[in-house]
Amino acid sequence: MSNYNPSGPGKEPMLLLDTTGSMNYGTSATSKTPRRVTIQEAISILVEALAREDSEAEHEEGGGGLRTITFANGLAQDLEDLNPRNLREKWNSIVWDGGTLIMPGWNKMLQVYTEEFSARPMAQRPKLLALIITDGEARDFQAFAKAIRQSAGTIYVALTIIGYGEEHERTLAAYQEAAAQNPGHVQVYSFGSQTDPQEIARGLLQMIE
Repeated sequence: MSNYNPSGPGKEPMLLLDTTGSMNYGTSATSKTPRRVTIQEAISILVEALAREDSEAEHEEGGGGLRTITFANGLAQDLEDLNPRNLREKWNSIVWDGGTLIMPGWNKMLQVYTEEFSARPMAQRPKLLALIITDGEARDFQAFAKAIRQSAGTIYVALTIIGYGEEHERTLAAYQEAAAQNPGHVQVYSFGSQTDPQEIARGLLQMIE
């Protein structure tokens, strides 16, 4: 997708994380390690790398980090910034349960972004790079695809699909449809059956650099 170009200065990466019950399932057909554990290790590597790049983070309240919103079962929660100092505590506070409804999380992310940058003129606001990690097709997928179209302009979406099997393939196909409906603003990445957190973290870093 040649027009997909969220990189460069003036970008604000935020994580939208699926915390539904299926994240307790095995990462692959041959690995019983829960997906949430594999992703935790990958996110740990990611926030460590971001912390090294952000020289001002240590002066921010809470230590700065990757702003994170979770979604599950029609609810969304703002975990605020994840960083190496608080990742374990915040991760342990997550309840991994419920079905996949992405719109509450998407709306919460837009709310947080708007509140943080509303004082700036539109032309001076950073591009929102929504890094979404999920393993299931959202029941409100069509509403999500429409919402992306309505938000196009300063928002870019990087969808990371994990898991394996038929559910993974259905999820991948659904979000590829969303990408096709939003050329230049949505990219879909598959980590199907990937069990190496370092490989996942490397891919996530490439998405937001």
